[in-house]
Amino acid sequence: MQKNLKKYFSSIFILFFFIVISFYQWEEYLNFYQSYNNQEQTKIIQASEIEDFSLKKIRNLDDTSLYYTPYKSLLDDITEKIDKANSRVYIEVYMLTETRIQDSLIRAKKRWIDVKIVLEKNPYMAYNINDKAYKNMEKNWIEIVWSNSKNYSLNHTKLLIVDEEAIISTWNLTYSTFTYNRDFFVVINDKLLLEKLLSIFNADYAWEDFSIYDDNLVLSPNYSREKLEKMILEAKESIDMYFQYLEDEKLFNIVLSKLKSWIKLNIVLAETALENNKEEIEKLDLAWAQVNLLKKPTIHSKAILVDDNYLFIWSVNFSEYSIDKNREIWIILKDEDVIKKFKEVFVKDIWN
Repeated sequence: MQKNLKKYFSSIFILFFFIVISFYQWEEYLNFYQSYNNQEQTKIIQASEIEDFSLKKIRNLDDTSLYYTPYKSLLDDITEKIDKANSRVYIEVYMLTETRIQDSLIRAKKRWIDVKIVLEKNPYMAYNINDKAYKNMEKNWIEIVWSNSKNYSLNHTKLLIVDEEAIISTWNLTYSTFTYNRDFFVVINDKLLLEKLLSIFNADYAWEDFSIYDDNLVLSPNYSREKLEKMILEAKESIDMYFQYLEDEKLFNIVLSKLKSWIKLNIVLAETALENNKEEIEKLDLAWAQVNLLKKPTIHSKAILVDDNYLFIWSVNFSEYSIDKNREIWIILKDEDVIKKFKEVFVKDIWN
């Protein structure tokens, strides 16, 4: 009888304990389930939007311009933008080793500018390359965080926001970007797009599991592959491409299938692609694609131009890892002046 009473009172105590804990944590539980339900609803809405996506939905962005490297003076322009910032400088980047950029960020912080950085902790095959920059920023009271590896594998993003202007690019903030590499970056002053890019940055800075949709934007790993495949499949006349290498079999086969429908394909690859992509390059040659393996400048850019009307500038490499696992941000443009400038550089490189 005494043993049964002990079990009874123990059960009452445990029940009482859980009631008390639940009372104090009820709001936390509600917030969690509300957040979870919102995320699930967002995924459903985005799946519908991606399914309905078409290049015809791409809109002209306000006040957009294109720049490319190698161009050493561009580093002056970037540091000047940071030095003239009035309110904020936000950076989300894979590598940050350029000391002049770091110095300009420190100067901005000393002027009480809101400076925040999201930096990849373990770049592939260069695991400690960002440590010095991280310590330098931290020492100067700049708000800097490592990327959250729970939400994506590597943060390969190249995003810079200064006041009301955003820059989406193919480059890292390194010396080689401005001196040796062929890279592109897009300067954007479109308010609607800026709001969404700020939402992405703030979520990644806070380590939040987050996704957002815009026809002119693509976010990896959330829905990158679906949108990329749709864009290539919509090509009717031509596809011009910059990549370092070709390592995604599924995407490569889609490109080959477009060649069978007499689409004109021009592709500029880094010369080093010949080491690992000999078979793919031979297949492209047999399908009458124009392929150029460029030694100088070093190809680090990732870009696609479809039908001379739609330009994609991104951080995404032609690989499964980059498309499906990394954090990548890219933009789709149809601005005639931007495309004209891109085409001039591309024609030079394809026939170099």
